[in-house]
Amino acid sequence: MARATAVRMPPEASAVHGCEGARRVLALMLAFSADKNTLTARDLAAATGIALPSVYRYITLLRETGLLAGDERGSYRLSARLIGLARAAEAAESIIDIADPVMRDLAERTGETVILVRLIGRSAVCVHRVQSAQRLRISFEPGQPLPLDRGASARLLLSGLPAEQRREYLAPLAERDPDAVARFEVKAAQAAKQGYATSEEELEAGVFAVSAPVYQGKRMIAVITVPSPLVRAPAPLQEKLLSQVRAAAQDLNEGLRVTRR
Repeated sequence: MARATAVRMPPEASAVHGCEGARRVLALMLAFSADKNTLTARDLAAATGIALPSVYRYITLLRETGLLAGDERGSYRLSARLIGLARAAEAAESIIDIADPVMRDLAERTGETVILVRLIGRSAVCVHRVQSAQRLRISFEPGQPLPLDRGASARLLLSGLPAEQRREYLAPLAERDPDAVARFEVKAAQAAKQGYATSEEELEAGVFAVSAPVYQGKRMIAVITVPSPLVRAPAPLQEKLLSQVRAAAQDLNEGLRVTRR
């Protein structure tokens, strides 16, 4: 009688498989945002491109670890356990200590919300925010992921990456719309050349945004971004806003240089 023989996966293949599973779990968690705080399994599959059966498997894991909560209607949300993790992550971001006074000064001078955005994993993530005092304001929550293929923040962050690494980040978009990647590359090259990025109504209707780079040595580690309602940032005032954001980024760069000495 023939015996079934177990096939052992090579250690390196097992590690790759494990890393891919971890990336998918993180992608599911990053699909949630302040606006999309409750999602179904089908919503998560659509947002991440992960097959629905796998989504259910990862949901079970996240619920077992207490990171995801669900209800009887099949909707899921990030659990309150992540609040402590978010606070710990924010406290560990040493750049925030230096950026916060610069961002507060910029918010006061512009009257607009100021956000600090970094590349974390496969997402552009708002890691710190100084909220505008205006009644009409753009809302970004710390920890909120932003699309990689649209907006001034993501475009400037990706413009600082080597071309091969940037292609890896944009691979999901390339599968859906190769022409969109080509257009993105043109805009990213322009952002890299001019040292800043702007966007108009790319993420939200009626919003103009300006981003300027933050460097640690020669490496771009973040961007400062000011999103402004177009009613307060008509074309004649956009140059002024751009100048203010770039000056604030320079102040932050200088602060980081002093800290490293």
